[in-house]
Amino acid sequence: MEKYSFKIFTVVISLAVLSSCSKTEVDKSVYVDSYIHSIYNRAGVPVYSVMHTAYSFTKLGSVSVTGAVSGTTIPLTDPSLTGYSFYIPVDSTKYTTTVPSPESYTFKATYDNGEIATIVDATVAQYLMPAQQLSVVKDASNVTLSWKPVTSVEAYKVRISSESTLIYESDFLTPKDATSDLSIPFTLTSLSQYLSTNLSFEVSAFIFEQDQSTFNAVSAATIKKNFGN
Repeated sequence: MEKYSFKIFTVVISLAVLSSCSKTEVDKSVYVDSYIHSIYNRAGVPVYSVMHTAYSFTKLGSVSVTGAVSGTTIPLTDPSLTGYSFYIPVDSTKYTTTVPSPESYTFKATYDNGEIATIVDATVAQYLMPAQQLSVVKDASNVTLSWKPVTSVEAYKVRISSESTLIYESDFLTPKDATSDLSIPFTLTSLSQYLSTNLSFEVSAFIFEQDQSTFNAVSAATIKKNFGN
């Protein structure tokens, strides 16, 4: 992987795409995704849950999702309060050591004008394990993030947060092979204003649905490492 310079993440991707749409080409579709997500619990044991996301280029008032088997309806969160991007925040207490069985999910998206869109997505019996041995090392010039490869991974994404605020998000990073350790240095200069805070480095691994026009995930696996004061 190449060396990445640090940059501030300030724009939600759905809003960036939205600004490029012409006024005469309004896309009212709602794009949804349900996938298996894995993390390590505090005991270092892999645990699993189903994650749901939804976004639209037309403003939404609310989004909820209902499982075909459980029948439980869950509201999705709009953390930016823009009405364009919804998801379920990670809550480690709701993850289990058992991998969720494949299930179909129905999304109910309500537009600001009261119209309702219904979309169905499903999970499959395929999942990833989180990366192992994530490390963050500081030397005279860089803070270097390194991790062991994830079996069957198709892409990675790296995020850095300062005091729980997202300050950097990479593009999808394609591994050069399936066996090499991965490493990304961030210059001390680029991180200087955040080194006095509690930084969190996060690496997510992904596999994606095939023949999709968007990067819908089959599974994602995330590991975090805290660094700093």
